[in-house]
Amino acid sequence: RSTTAALAEPLMPARRAVSGSLRGISVSQAGQPEVAARRGSSLNDGEALLGFSSGLCSGRCFLYWLIFLSCLGGLLFGYDTGVISGASLLLKERFRLGAVELEAVVSSTILFAALGSLASGPINMRLGRRPTILLGSATFTLGALLMAASASFGTLVFGRVIVGVAVGLSSGTVPMFIAEVAPTAMRGKLVALNNVCIVSGQVLAGLVDGSFALVPAGWRYMLGLAAVPAVVQLVGMAFMPESPRWLLEQGRRGEARAAMLRSRERTPTCEAEVESEIAEMAAAVTLQREAEAALRRATVPIRPVDEGGGGGGGG
Repeated sequence: RSTTAALAEPLMPARRAVSGSLRGISVSQAGQPEVAARRGSSLNDGEALLGFSSGLCSGRCFLYWLIFLSCLGGLLFGYDTGVISGASLLLKERFRLGAVELEAVVSSTILFAALGSLASGPINMRLGRRPTILLGSATFTLGALLMAASASFGTLVFGRVIVGVAVGLSSGTVPMFIAEVAPTAMRGKLVALNNVCIVSGQVLAGLVDGSFALVPAGWRYMLGLAAVPAVVQLVGMAFMPESPRWLLEQGRRGEARAAMLRSRERTPTCEAEVESEIAEMAAAVTLQREAEAALRRATVPIRPVDEGGGGGGGG
């Protein structure tokens, strides 16, 4: 009971902050027309930085881009995990691979995808979601081109390793980015769509394998074509804003508000709704920080027993 109380006590300020924010949200929603009229169409520095003032990719356009890029993220994941099944037959003949070498080619991507997904957490926290996805897309492009141009077994495995890292970075970041940027009503659909596209990528990989199975050096096309959607994702993400949640964690509230406005249609109540959602998200960030601080304070270091004192050991 004492441990529970010690953990719960530091969280009380954050809980009160969340309750206050939610009450503020109710008030702002009740007075949305007044808030919208008061704010007008003014844009802050964060919005200008993200290009919102120019109308570039905002509202429905942003959502369409978001859907398209989410499809590409899942498609790349599924394609690379599925394409090796058909390409391995040609690779075995081209490089005269034994059982161990073939297993290395197939499993190296899976191994480094696991490592890449573990690394994606710290990278996301430090750099943000958008730079992590850009890094994954660039890495995927490099790995796909390296595999397509492989002239030796070592180069082929190295390309598979690079692609594995890219798969891990993207698979751990894309769903989180979608959930944090998309409007509340569409988050579940877009995250589920990403999962559907993983399977679609595996189906596409089978079709590509069958199309190039009888083509001379067809394995180069099978492995290299993955660079095409990776480049499209790389270019597309250049026009996407950062996650509002990550921006709030960095104390950049103006940019978080601008990023969220990018995915909303401009209606009389749009800005008030965004302010309400930003307030709720900021309260959640505060609660998370208070919980982490409480856990750190509750962690008591183990001290060594003082052998020279105390009265227990006589005889």
